[in-house]
Amino acid sequence: MLIPQRLFLSAFFLPCILTAQTESWTGVSFEHEVSKKWAYVIETEHRRSLTDSPDGTFLFLLAGNRPLANNLSITAGTRFEPAANGDAGTLRVFSDLNYKLPLGDSPFTLESRLRYQQDRPPGEDGSLRRVSLRPRIGLAAEISDRVGVVGEYEGRFRFDQRDEWSRVRYTVGLEYKATDHLKLEIFWRQEDRINQATPRSTTIFGLYGDYTLPDSRTRKWKYRRPFGRSVTW
Repeated sequence: MLIPQRLFLSAFFLPCILTAQTESWTGVSFEHEVSKKWAYVIETEHRRSLTDSPDGTFLFLLAGNRPLANNLSITAGTRFEPAANGDAGTLRVFSDLNYKLPLGDSPFTLESRLRYQQDRPPGEDGSLRRVSLRPRIGLAAEISDRVGVVGEYEGRFRFDQRDEWSRVRYTVGLEYKATDHLKLEIFWRQEDRINQATPRSTTIFGLYGDYTLPDSRTRKWKYRRPFGRSVTW
């Protein structure tokens, strides 16, 4: 998943006109539901610019999830981005409140996520931390037993030195369940950095593989897919 980025871009997005800022995000995740109440996920991701420096950066994530009520759960985790390309790297801690609402007998589900996060360079004190609240809402639809689509909107509000909206994202994605354990996700995203001296727009093409670890035990509950799509997404 992390290597054939040029092939992936050519196969799926060659008809698209690349904007001034274009990136590819690829990654894999390993998910396991330990019990009816607890689950964890491990993710690794590679991000690189397709228009500027060819060098990219890796991200590593570990998170846990617990249900709170029907269709409502909470996720807590951390993400580490090592130093690369002159940047000091970033350590993130975050908490997500996730909610899903099936829309009657239709194939549509309303999905929402509210994330609180803090970012800081590893080893630095709190003076350089970035604190954000990220509300996200989307509509997902099951086209068949194996194929689904999703459209999402997400905003980011900074609570540190800025105290203002700093970023918005528009995402359209396609999900394919290759097997009971392997799921592939493809998406297109437009990300706009706003309320700054030089606003910037970036087009992002993503490919993820999500693998659910097999469990030799006989389950007494239906697997609830606690993390849904990629946490990093």
